[in-house]
Amino acid sequence: MERLRTLLSDDDDERRAIERSLHDGVQQQLVALAVELQTVRGLVASDPEAALRLLDEVRAEIGRALDELGALAQRVHPPLLDTQGLTAALRMAAAAAPVPVRVDGTVAGAVSPLAAVTVYRCCVAALAAAGPGSTVVVRSGDGELEFEVDLAGGRVDAGALDGLAGRVDVLGGMLEVEASRVAGRLPLNPPSRPRPGT
Repeated sequence: MERLRTLLSDDDDERRAIERSLHDGVQQQLVALAVELQTVRGLVASDPEAALRLLDEVRAEIGRALDELGALAQRVHPPLLDTQGLTAALRMAAAAAPVPVRVDGTVAGAVSPLAAVTVYRCCVAALAAAGPGSTVVVRSGDGELEFEVDLAGGRVDAGALDGLAGRVDVLGGMLEVEASRVAGRLPLNPPSRPRPGT
């Protein structure tokens, strides 16, 4: 039960961090954009060229705000997990990595949303240390969802996946974290209650 409480506490911490990012980042950007648009309105008649220049700046700032919102949405729950599945969501995360990353594997059958998002978060956390040519392999079989991230020489920071290891354990799975490799497995449909003794 203590592990479950820790898991819920970690989720609360992540939620609060996302709320801070929304308030201190995106919300402040939108407030600034509203002020700049008011300035544009005042310049339209008196200095149209200045108004156009400011509109170009506003457009660029909107693009940055949308990028930040997209990154926050991925932290909360990547939409592709629901619409196209785990492999597609991992491919999108790999495409956003600063180095080339290949994603292979097939996930067949029904996977609980809890298992899918946990494996996704483990892989994305590992990819923060990816070296060029890293690979992610995910597959299902015998009632389990297995994954392996080979970081191609990149090194995982000690403790970077500690919170996720607790989540995996509570869900009845296992997680191995080595210097350049992260691997694990979870039941396709983890129990809704923690394992005895947790």
